Amino acid sequence: MLSQFIMKIEKSVKEKKNAKKDIVQIAMKMFAENGYHKTSTAAICKKLNISSGLLFYHFSSKEKLLNAIIDLIISKIDIILNQTSNSDPRIELEYIIDAFMVSLKKDRQFWDLYMALLYQPDTKELILARVLEHSKQFRRAIYELLKKMGSKNPSIDSFDFEVFRVGIFASYLANHDEQLLEKSCKRLKNKYLINY
Repeated sequence: MLSQFIMKIEKSVKEKKNAKKDIVQIAMKMFAENGYHKTSTAAICKKLNISSGLLFYHFSSKEKLLNAIIDLIISKIDIILNQTSNSDPRIELEYIIDAFMVSLKKDRQFWDLYMALLYQPDTKELILARVLEHSKQFRRAIYELLKKMGSKNPSIDSFDFEVFRVGIFASYLANHDEQLLEKSCKRLKNKYLINY
């Protein structure tokens, strides 16, 4: 009797965790496709076939749900930055470039949805500050690596690196040309790994 009760609780906890992940994924897709303000929490619940109570159990408001999506985006970028702790800054920078390219290919649909959210007027105003703050942190990490590599002006070089990286990101998501992505990442490596 007790073991069945415990199994029921464990199943319920697992279902709630899965529901939270599903809510974030579907909300991101619906916000990107239909717009944040045009997507109701009721529509998200209907799409997932869940109660509004379950959605609000995990997210007390639609804005909190959007913030969870931004947390997910930021965590994907953090994974790229934080998976290496090599003492050689060149190896670290090469890893970041490679991980960036792999993430674009592997998580292409995710990044497509992110771009759609970032460029919609109704979500841009809600997420831009957090995205820009995180971009500064990313650039700071690149700044530190370039400084260790002997850059004469790591501030300008890290800014240029970020502009080049964001350009690759936007270009790839606009056309999904993997050859162009690989060539662009190779140019990024040539500029920042070979020329230093």
